[in-house]
Amino acid sequence: MTLLTKLKKSNINRSEYLFLENKLAFLTTEVVENKYRNSKLVIGLLGFVSIGLVLVVLWMQRKRKGLPIVGLSRQERNIQGLILQGKSNKEIANELFISISTVKTHITNIYSKLHVSGREELLQKLQN
Repeated sequence: MTLLTKLKKSNINRSEYLFLENKLAFLTTEVVENKYRNSKLVIGLLGFVSIGLVLVVLWMQRKRKGLPIVGLSRQERNIQGLILQGKSNKEIANELFISISTVKTHITNIYSKLHVSGREELLQKLQN
């Protein structure tokens, strides 16, 4: 049985009952409004935390892009070393007994993995 039902069945004056009913409605509304306000604060805080996490992830990805990927194959590392020695594609092909086309494919893969666009940029990146 609810409080209002108990009050209605009790022997209190009608005016007192109406006063208590209004007071209870006011208090209930106040409690609900406080819970709603707190919920809005929690949701806002969670929103800021979510945005912060997204920004941290994006920052980490951006920072990571500047670093060379360590996933070069053995042959790609060999070719990278020969490029650093200043050898041409033809000289690399002759030294490794592979075709110039294969050398070019490996160089394209190296550039892609290290996020560079040419030999000069590769040299600069590896010297830093």
